[in-house]
Parts: sequence; C-alpha cells; structure tokens
Amino acid sequence: MDKTDRDAWIDYYVSQYEIDCLAIYPESMQLELDEKTLQEYNHWSRMDPSEPKYFDVAGFRATCMVPYTGDPELFKVTPMTHTLRTFEIERLDRPNKDGVGYFVLVYEVTQREATADGIRKHFQEEVGDYVTAAEHIRMDAKQFNDSLRQQVEQAVDKRISELDKFASIRQGLNLPLRRVKDAPMAKPVSLPRKKKLVFNMPRPSEQGESYCIADVDYEHITEIIDSCCSIMEQAPGSYVSFGEEQLRDHILSVLNTHYENATGETFRKKGKTDINVPFEGHAAYIAECKIWHGRKAFLAAIDQLFSYTTWRDTKVSVIVFNKDIKNFETVLDAVQDALDEVSIQEGRPKHSQWYCKIQNKYDERIMHVTVQVFNLHA
Repeated sequence: MDKTDRDAWIDYYVSQYEIDCLAIYPESMQLELDEKTLQEYNHWSRMDPSEPKYFDVAGFRATCMVPYTGDPELFKVTPMTHTLRTFEIERLDRPNKDGVGYFVLVYEVTQREATADGIRKHFQEEVGDYVTAAEHIRMDAKQFNDSLRQQVEQAVDKRISELDKFASIRQGLNLPLRRVKDAPMAKPVSLPRKKKLVFNMPRPSEQGESYCIADVDYEHITEIIDSCCSIMEQAPGSYVSFGEEQLRDHILSVLNTHYENATGETFRKKGKTDINVPFEGHAAYIAECKIWHGRKAFLAAIDQLFSYTTWRDTKVSVIVFNKDIKNFETVLDAVQDALDEVSIQEGRPKHSQWYCKIQNKYDERIMHVTVQVFNLHA
C-alpha cells in the first residue's frame, strides 16, 4: 500500500460495488404475435375417466420485448417496498456494448378470447408493474450508493492504520507548498456525479513514488490565476498584443508571489506556453496557456497534457484567452460542448470556469483539469 494511492483504492472499490440502477423504457417496447396451438383443460375429465384431461385449441402467443439499462442482476432483487406479486420473465438479455438490454414477456391466449386491446392492455399492466418495482429498487440502491464512498474510505483508512503507515503515506502523496503569510484560502468546489467511473485494481509503481500538489493548493492556485487574469480582462487593450508565452510569464510572476520553495521559484517555465511545479524529477502541477483557436485546437491541447503527466501527476490547468472572437459566449459554448464530449465528471463553479475529470482513452489515468477562459477581445 505504500507504493499505491489511497484515493485510487477508494475509487476502485466504489466502482466495484456501486449499483448501476435499473431503468425500464416501456415506451420503446416491441410486440410480436404468432399462432400457436394451446392446451385447454377438459372439465369433463373429472367425471369421465375416458375423457382426455386436455384438448387442443387454436390460440396466439404474444411476445413483448422491453428495453432496459442497468445491472440485470437487479431483476432478481426484491425491493424493501414491494407487493406479493411474482414476476416471470421468458428471457433476459444482458446489455450490449451500448448499455441497452432487453427482457421478454410472453402472453398466450385462445383465439376466441383474444383482442388487440386486450393483449396490449395485458402487457401495459405487466410492464407497468416492472417499472414500479424498478423505481423501488432504484430508491434502495441510491441509499446504498450515497453511503458507499464513506464506508469504503473508512475501510481503506482502517487497513492503512493496521499497517501503521498511514501518516507516512499521506505525507508522501502530497507535495508540501509553503504559503506566503496571509495568502487567502481556497474554497473547495462540490462536483456533481456525471457518470460511473471504472477503475482497475491499483498496481505498485515500478518507477517509485511520484507526486502531486495537495487539493487545497490546487484550488488556491486556481483562485490566484482567476484574480490575475480578471484584472487583464478589465484592461484588455494592454494585453491583447501579448502572445501565449508573454501571457504565461505574467501569470508565472504572480503565482511566485504567493508560494515559496527552498529551491527558489516554485513555479517554473517548461516549454513555450506551460507552467509547472517540479519536484524530485516529476511535474507535480502543470498549467497550459492557450489562445483560443477553436474547439479542435482546445481538445488537442487537453490530449497533449496526458503526454506530460504520469499516473499521480494528474492536476493540471488549461488557461484560455480569447483575443479574436467578438461574441465571447460562443467561445464559452464551444468549451462546454468540448468538455461534455471528453469529461467523465464535470462542474462549472463560474460562468467561464470548469472543473472536470478526464479519463485517458488509452489507459486508466484520470486527469483533474481546471479550465479557465478569459476575454481579451478589445
């Protein structure tokens, strides 16, 4: 455990045990009808032993296929709020690659008793009962999911304590940055859950430990950048002629007035447009400055950040400056559209600021990305 990450274990176990709730879509059910010979009970057989117990009659076999999403194992679960009704499914198809599965119900009726309205009403009532049961299960599952992360955190921390290495692990996972006296504290951002994250079991690193800055420092850096660049927005004519490198240098000088480090400047230049916090050969934080050149270039910049980072080097900022687009809202809409495409979790604490998690499509690394967009159009 001293070569892996506590939060990675928590994410892993939460993703293993979190319940993927059922959702049933009765409006998309499909009906089929086939002819079938049915057996009907012969009441005369009780009085006359020579009479057959059943005789054949003409009938129909109606099949209803209903789409659903979620864990098919939940069809076997009885919710805490339930009726005495029993459910019988003819066939249950597990979700396909798009996450959609189907369950099949069958209704057999003689031709003399069958009507189209009667068959349709039968399935509507049957599927309606499934929808009600699924909603009860969803409420039970939500209660479980809401408490899961806390239970996992307690279990993981207990295990770490048993190994008597909790304090050293916590110290090793966060890079200590010493603040300038009276520097303001950051306010943590509460992120809504967008979709379920999937993690494999953490493996010990073969390259030794790597580092990232603490969450509170990451959030404070975001506030410093916001304050610095908001001042630029108030006088865009003074900065509109700056290129990416000059804008980066201005932000860099402000950041270094808030933090100190025994090695000199805490924030360093790396490349032409990015800022980083180096620590023992690792980049513990990266900020990339970009002039807005469209959605495609913005997504390419995010992809490029994965090439800069390792498993633990996951806290980054993308600072975007608009210099050419008169309607600033179109830039913000394009950023929102791009992040909706690539992020697995997303929050928007300010109108022109996003905090999101992006999972690399080639491996399982999760990058914590703060995107800040500023308008320098003069």
